[in-house]
Amino acid sequence: MAPSANADVRPGCESVPWGFLGSQVRIICDGPMMADGSWMRFRVVGVPAHQVPIRTSCGSYSCTTSGGYWQNEQIFEKVKYPVRPETVVQGEPGWLPPTYTDPGGFTPLNFN
Repeated sequence: MAPSANADVRPGCESVPWGFLGSQVRIICDGPMMADGSWMRFRVVGVPAHQVPIRTSCGSYSCTTSGGYWQNEQIFEKVKYPVRPETVVQGEPGWLPPTYTDPGGFTPLNFN
């Protein structure tokens, strides 16, 4: 069984291909909107855990991979910062309303 990812995407978050040829993923989740119209944004950029093949051979209709190793998740950026509608970073979405709550407080990604 594969280890659980540190940046598992929760409902209500945005996950988009990122970096060179989309080899990374950018995950953005937002906290609840506060009375002043601001919210906390959680952003992680990295490469999800995955199996790395050593050898792949292809026939006419299918490919077979043998060997390989498990590559753990790699996190390149992990930030939490306050946002207001007028301070949303260009290329990032507006507020993403959270669709769940945690009993211990809102944390959409593992920020430990």
